Amino acid sequence: MGVLVAIIGKPSSGKSTILNALANTEAKMGAYPFTTVEPNKGVAYIKVNCPCANLPESCSPRAGSCINHSRFVPVEILDVAGLVPGAHEGRGMGNQFLDDLRQADAFIHVLDISGTTDDQGNEVKSWNPIKDVEWIDEEITLWVEKIMYSNWERGVKRLESDRSKLPEYLTERLSGLGATIPEVKEVLFELQQSGSVMPGKWDEGVKHELAKAMRKRFFPTCLAANKVDKKGAQTNLRNVEEKFGESYQVIPTSGLAELFLRQASKKGTIEYIPGSPNFKEMNEDSKEHATLLNIREKILKKYGSTGIYKLLNTLIFEVLDYIPVFPVEDTTHLTDANGRVLPDVYLIPRGTNVKDFAGKIHSDFKKHFLHGILAKNGRRISASYELEFGDVVKIVSSAK
Repeated sequence: MGVLVAIIGKPSSGKSTILNALANTEAKMGAYPFTTVEPNKGVAYIKVNCPCANLPESCSPRAGSCINHSRFVPVEILDVAGLVPGAHEGRGMGNQFLDDLRQADAFIHVLDISGTTDDQGNEVKSWNPIKDVEWIDEEITLWVEKIMYSNWERGVKRLESDRSKLPEYLTERLSGLGATIPEVKEVLFELQQSGSVMPGKWDEGVKHELAKAMRKRFFPTCLAANKVDKKGAQTNLRNVEEKFGESYQVIPTSGLAELFLRQASKKGTIEYIPGSPNFKEMNEDSKEHATLLNIREKILKKYGSTGIYKLLNTLIFEVLDYIPVFPVEDTTHLTDANGRVLPDVYLIPRGTNVKDFAGKIHSDFKKHFLHGILAKNGRRISASYELEFGDVVKIVSSAK
C-alpha cells in the first residue's frame, strides 16, 4: 500500500467513527470505552490530479481509481484501541496497542473536542481536551523511551570511547520504528542547535527530551477535533488551536456528520460528493431533513466540509509532505511495459531523488540505475534529481 496512517486517541473519542468515515468501513462504534479492542483496518483515498488529463484515453489504475482525471490514491488506515494513562506500562493492554503503532508513517490523534469524556473515556460534564493531547503525547514518548533505553547501561559503554557512534546506536535501537541514520543525525543536530546539547553524563531529563524529539520525528501527527458541532466544542477548539497551533495541524471534524451524509446520499435523499462543502437535498419532506439542515448550518457552512477528507489530505501533503509520482516505461504514451496507461502512483517524501525512487519500485532498479527521463519534457535526469509533485518518470536501469 505504501503509506500507513494510525488513528489514536482515548476511548470514546470517536476514533472508529473517523475510520468508518475515512475508509468506508463498518468498524464497531459505541459511546462507551474500548469499543475497539482488536485493531480495525481500512483503506482511504486521497485525491490528486492525474496526468491522463493530457491523453486521448483514460488511465488504468492497479490500485484506487480515476474519475474525471482525478486520481484516488489508496492509503492504509489502522484504528487501534483507545489509549489510557499508563499505557506505556501496559495499563489497559497498552503495550499491545502501542506495538500496533510501530509501522505507522503518521498518526491522526482524534480528540473529543466537545469535552464530554474524561481520559478513561467515561462521560463527564466537562473535560479539557488539552489534557488529552498532553498525556497521549507523553505516553507515546515514554513508550519510545522504553524502546530507546532498554539495556541502556550496556549501550552507554559502547559510546564511552567514541561518541560519534551515537547516531548508529540510536538508529539500531529505533530500527523497529523505521529510523535511519540520516534522520537520527538530523534530530540530534536540531537538539544541539536549540541548545539541548548532550552533556557528558546522560541524565533522565536529557534522555526524555531526546525520546520526545524522536517521537515527533518518527510519528508526525495531525489533530482531529472531532464532535465539533457539539455544545462547548467551539471554546475547546479555540483553546486547543491556541495551545498547539504551532506544533500541530488542528482540523475540525465530524465523523458522524460525514457518515450521515453518505448514508443519505446512498438512499437518494441527497446528492453529495464526499468532502464537499454542500449537498443537494432531493426531498425536503424526508425524515432526515432536520438533521441535514443542522449539518449544513453548524458544520458545512462554518468549516467548509465535515473535515474528514481535509484531515487526510492535510496529513499526507502538509504534515508528512509527501508527493505523488507516476512511473512509466513509455514517456510518450505514459504506459508501462504491458501498455497500461499510468497504472501506478507512489506517495513519497518530498526531496526523494530519482535513484532512491527507483529502489521503491524494485531494489535492482536502484542497484543498476543509469538515469531517469521526465515525461513532461523528455529531459534526462541524473540520480540526484529530486522528484517534484506529480512527476511522470521513466527509470532506465541495466537490471533485467
